[in-house]
Amino acid sequence: MPDIRRLVIEAGAVRAGVVTLGPVDSYAEELYRNWLAEGRHGEMGYLEKYAEVRHDPRLLLEGARSMIVAAFNYYGGEPEVSQPLKWARYAVGRDYHEEVRERLGRVAEAITAATGAQCRVTVDTAPLRERYWAVKAGVGFLGINNQLIVPEAGSWCVLGEIITTLELEADEPDTRNCLGCMRCVKACPGHALDGHGGMDARRCMSYLSIEKKYHEDDEALMPRLGDRIYGCDICQEVCPHNSCARATEIDNFRPRPSVIGLTREDILGMEQSEFSRIFTHSAIKRAKLAGLQRNARAAGEGEAATRPE
Repeated sequence: MPDIRRLVIEAGAVRAGVVTLGPVDSYAEELYRNWLAEGRHGEMGYLEKYAEVRHDPRLLLEGARSMIVAAFNYYGGEPEVSQPLKWARYAVGRDYHEEVRERLGRVAEAITAATGAQCRVTVDTAPLRERYWAVKAGVGFLGINNQLIVPEAGSWCVLGEIITTLELEADEPDTRNCLGCMRCVKACPGHALDGHGGMDARRCMSYLSIEKKYHEDDEALMPRLGDRIYGCDICQEVCPHNSCARATEIDNFRPRPSVIGLTREDILGMEQSEFSRIFTHSAIKRAKLAGLQRNARAAGEGEAATRPE
């Protein structure tokens, strides 16, 4: 039997844990159902789909018994003073879906080769309660800002999982809570955080600049983004748990000069071919050129504010 946790850390993770698979507990299930019923997921209809799988991840792989949860640090350091626009830090390097999948894929292959067990790698692509299972696996705990806080690494991490038919010894859940300083709640420009660990995506600047769809006739409803162009990191920037943050050792997660050097004018004048070249292997492709240009039109229009009610 290979030392699986060691393999995951050698693959670049800053922390890894194991959880025995089963249904999501009833309290967490009820919270999620209520969140959807109140419409706080906005237009992200995909969060309503595959409820059975989201409730019980064993349905993702026949015979699944265990899940290995891994956290990868993407923190690229503080933005340069000369950086024209603010991008969510997770997005300025290589697409984390691709990077983490490749790294965990090698671990999964090693597990199968050594044990014959079947594995499935997921990276924010399957209907999986990633942060819920990360807490259960002892990888971290949830902050008031709904972010997973990884001890000695902070919240600047993306998650990836290996679901396997192999029966592994489970880790203890992380039962800690954040400091409750409420800095994230006070700093959130859209007032999206309720102070109890819940959030309303419809008021979140990341949702409004990435997920929310606007038609030409309602583009006036776009929030003022200030100098933000894609996503928002404010609730993490003010979090005291991130005082321990260190720059990632994964080269592909470091900021790309071709991205962080872009100006509002560059984006407004960008052609599709240039967009495809600059954002190859980038999570920013999710917004598409039209979405990024829409954000550029809203950028620079005073202090950021939530969408008008």
